[in-house]
Amino acid sequence: MPKGMRHQGLLAAIAGLMFFANLGAAHLWDVDEAIFSQAAKEMLQRGDHVVPYFNGQVFPDKPAMMYWLMIGAYELFGPTEFAARFWSAIFGIGSVLVTYRLGRLMFSPAVGFWSGLILASNLNFNIIARAATPDAILVFFSSLAVLLFVSGTAHARPVSGEDNPRNAPWAGQTRFEPSWAAWVLVYAAMGCGVLTKGPIGVVLPTAVIGLFLLIVRAGPIEARPIEIVDRAGWRGALRRFALSAAGVFSIWHFLRTVWSMRPLTALAVVLAVAAPWYVWVGVETDGLWLQKFFGVHNFGRFLNAMENHRGPIFYYVLAIAAGFFPWSVLFGPSLLHAKRQLAEMHPWRPGYVLVGSWFAVWVGFFSLAGTKLPSYVVPAYPALALFTGCFVESWLRDSTAMSRVWTRLVWGTTALAGVAMLVAFPIVAHFYLNDDWILGALGLIPLAAAVVGWVCSQRGQTRGAVCTLAVLGVALSIAMFGFGATRVDRYQDSPWFAQRIAENRPAGQEAAIGQFAYFRPSLVFYTDHPVEDIATAEGVPAFFAAHPGSAFVVTTDEHFDKFSSALPADVKVLDARPRFLHRGKVLLLGRPSPWSATAAKTPDEPPARQ
Repeated sequence: MPKGMRHQGLLAAIAGLMFFANLGAAHLWDVDEAIFSQAAKEMLQRGDHVVPYFNGQVFPDKPAMMYWLMIGAYELFGPTEFAARFWSAIFGIGSVLVTYRLGRLMFSPAVGFWSGLILASNLNFNIIARAATPDAILVFFSSLAVLLFVSGTAHARPVSGEDNPRNAPWAGQTRFEPSWAAWVLVYAAMGCGVLTKGPIGVVLPTAVIGLFLLIVRAGPIEARPIEIVDRAGWRGALRRFALSAAGVFSIWHFLRTVWSMRPLTALAVVLAVAAPWYVWVGVETDGLWLQKFFGVHNFGRFLNAMENHRGPIFYYVLAIAAGFFPWSVLFGPSLLHAKRQLAEMHPWRPGYVLVGSWFAVWVGFFSLAGTKLPSYVVPAYPALALFTGCFVESWLRDSTAMSRVWTRLVWGTTALAGVAMLVAFPIVAHFYLNDDWILGALGLIPLAAAVVGWVCSQRGQTRGAVCTLAVLGVALSIAMFGFGATRVDRYQDSPWFAQRIAENRPAGQEAAIGQFAYFRPSLVFYTDHPVEDIATAEGVPAFFAAHPGSAFVVTTDEHFDKFSSALPADVKVLDARPRFLHRGKVLLLGRPSPWSATAAKTPDEPPARQ
């Protein structure tokens, strides 16, 4: 079997194990998973594959691609947690294989393998590959667009030695001119991204390729060293940087580069792929969906911090350091290694320029945005994986590629992360998870890896040290998201309350369900019933009065006193549970059925335990 096939088979097996392990064991998490999964379920129930709905209302948050995929999985597996997350795991595996292929074309087969493994085994990518959200799908299509561009410009060379730095088709290449057909494929992938998450599906991948072309076409790449400081000092470096930037971003050079990217073809292809659905949903909703989607969920999120998701300009530096763990511990030596190779005119320079452009566009764009979330920059993670994979490959070839100082920092940081988990997880569990201190044991995994990795490094066993990081990434991700998440899941309240509602609802009688000061989309999913958002405390007694039969309201103990005295006499507290990851309790109010096994409670009684 060819080496490339073995690499891809092994990567697909590892990624499949990580992303599918206990994939459907935990209930849907609020807010994103529950709201997107319910929107797809309502589209299926309505028989309407055009207009997304949630809780009976038009839902303008995301385009149709994710919902179509979920609907297909629902029809195959039923409307379950596994089905909702199924395609995220599949596209996660696809992104790992795309990253492998990119590494093979730009650098070497070994870089491709390690880059794919690095992408599969970092924490944040595992989150999105196991979540019922559009992020994994967007990562795949944005990465696929880059791969199609690289494939369309690669020129294979018959160089002996499979791992020779010049064996990669892109190594040392100076001309990057895709054919018209290649551009069509690139923009078709971006069109799928537009159907997945909107304009960023085409704007940012185009900017990645455009920035790369601006840099490499400004002059021979061998003559444009990318350094921050050299022997001439920082003033000389700044002067050269300013001159270089002036050449890269000169108006005529910019316009020539844009035109070479065939903007008319881009417009035609992206519109052919995405416009039919956007036009259709606009017609069906009299423009309401388009107005809310573009005005609120695109421009609004960029200009303002929505849903309290804000952060400083350096937000993503911290988010990536934590989210790319354990491989983020190699960022320092990877950066120094890349700087040396760029200064030495290494054949991998074109690949480094593309990877740098990829990272700069995604992280730079969302650093300027008002709304910030760690998942927004995950489409840059394949670039980070390729960047780190280059260092790992060189480290395996030459154990001196990492100095003793960096060795201490790498394994010391890994150990520190383990200690932080050992301390922080039990503290969080004490306040919010009923003292489920066993979650702190997850910190033993990086601690053990730090010891093993340190020993391997001291003995000069570089392959053992690298494999230790890989095993750490795989083991920690499976332990946290495949099994640890199921323990945390026990404390979610919506599935529990949905069961109590079913027990207390008279057979054959329609129930009215409301929430006051505590709206959770997961209650809509698990009750499979619309949930009314009650706006005022006075509205709770009025809600029960308007539904004298079967009615239920979910609220919190801190708001209960605002209306408790005005409740009808037959309305009781059916259940009280700790508020998930917050202080206080969540209450389920309703009229108990005589045949229900659930006893009515008062807010001061201990919460029920599963």
